[in-house]
Amino acid sequence: MYKTILLIGLLAMMSSCSYIYGNKGFVQDRNTDYLKAKSIPPLKIPPGLSSSTIQADYPVPDRNYPNSTREISLIPPELGTGPNHL
Repeated sequence: MYKTILLIGLLAMMSSCSYIYGNKGFVQDRNTDYLKAKSIPPLKIPPGLSSSTIQADYPVPDRNYPNSTREISLIPPELGTGPNHL
């Protein structure tokens, strides 16, 4: 009797997952939906406006970094070859 109830319970749980997930379920896999998207033409700036007001949200300033050619170690200091290195 115990095995029968357990089997019915497991079958009910397995079938309920297919109701939630899958092609027709509530939660669908949408990893490739962008491949089906339609292409639209690029935005056109209306007459009387200029594109100079369009800029990046977070512009990176141009700077001269004098030490930009210096090689750096990517190994964290605690993993280096210091006197306490094992």
